[in-house]
Amino acid sequence: MEGDDYWKGRHFWPHFWCGLIVGGGLGIWIAGNTFQSRWASLGLAAAIALLFAYCAGKWGDPFWNWILKQWS
Repeated sequence: MEGDDYWKGRHFWPHFWCGLIVGGGLGIWIAGNTFQSRWASLGLAAAIALLFAYCAGKWGDPFWNWILKQWS
């Protein structure tokens, strides 16, 4: 759509929120037994979730296709 700002438009945020949910689950899985401190594990899980969400929002469908290829 012409004039559609990707960062403010309808494309970025759905990918971002889905990436946050999937990234949160992945972050909890990775950080679950990484540290003895629960706060450090929570911080790592949050960082992974935010990074995953940002990448999903920025690159959209190509990012999800790449993730699905890696996991299958």
